[in-house]
Amino acid sequence: MEAKTLPPIQLEARYDSRVWGGNRLAQWLNLPNAPSPLGEIWLVYAENIIAAGPLQGQTLAAAAERYGALLLGSVPFERSGSQFPLLAKFIDAADHLSVQVHPNDVYAHTVEATTGFNGKTEAWYLLQTEANAQLIHGFNHQTSREQCSELIANDRLPELLRYVPAHAGTTIFVPAGTIHAINAGVMLFEIQQTSDLTYRIYDYGRPREMHIERALDVLDYAASAPAETPPTRLDSRRTLLVKCRYFAMERWQLHGRVDSATLPTSFEIITVIDGSATLRSFHGVWELTLGTTLVLPASLGAYTYEVANSVTLLRCYVPTEEL
Repeated sequence: MEAKTLPPIQLEARYDSRVWGGNRLAQWLNLPNAPSPLGEIWLVYAENIIAAGPLQGQTLAAAAERYGALLLGSVPFERSGSQFPLLAKFIDAADHLSVQVHPNDVYAHTVEATTGFNGKTEAWYLLQTEANAQLIHGFNHQTSREQCSELIANDRLPELLRYVPAHAGTTIFVPAGTIHAINAGVMLFEIQQTSDLTYRIYDYGRPREMHIERALDVLDYAASAPAETPPTRLDSRRTLLVKCRYFAMERWQLHGRVDSATLPTSFEIITVIDGSATLRSFHGVWELTLGTTLVLPASLGAYTYEVANSVTLLRCYVPTEEL
């Protein structure tokens, strides 16, 4: 298929059962056949299969390789070629996740070069939180590799950790190098660099592999910046939630008819978190319901939302600025 403009892309999601997962995602999205417990749904990932349309049956990675900047946009393509740079997922924590850290690009591309992964900076938009739920984000004071190593050896790492209240509707930014964990009672949307490099440091006695030395290599031992990112109102419909070199995330709250368009600089990922809408473009019509996620290629151009009542969606993209 020769193309100057590509249609919206819907992918077959990947469902991951995790020891700490729960059943809220399956209930929220009405997924009777999902695995139990369900910890993660990988909505957009390079190896996910395209579910319908002219690109059906290909992986997102294969489509990005074939169409380059038409799909990805000029900014991602200039930075990293045809690699699809972002991964979007839902996470439901019925139990505490491990305390962990992710490497930056330099460490990933050298020490972990054989994996092919980038570093991992991520952000969370909290969808549902139980009363008194918490997150772990950073250290509670500046520390050192030596002190951290000593407390890990003596099973006392929690003494160093900063516990942050978890409230639905807030956004948490987790740069590479930040010690962190999603604790029980939190369901969220995550946008991140395309990477699955996770170094576990503390896991509440569960018999899983730890990665202490690599974690100590990449940890940021300074006192951490605030966990929550303050939202910035862009206009009556759009709110910027977080922005860094790798991604930006906005919350759109729409009513009626709304015209929009992709820019040639970046693809967009849209995920419905409340309500429903219809998306119309030159290529056809897509019905958007709770949990629906589309990749909008940079070359898509003009499209329209038609909203009977209301819809709230998260929009992620790669920003132009080198932040």
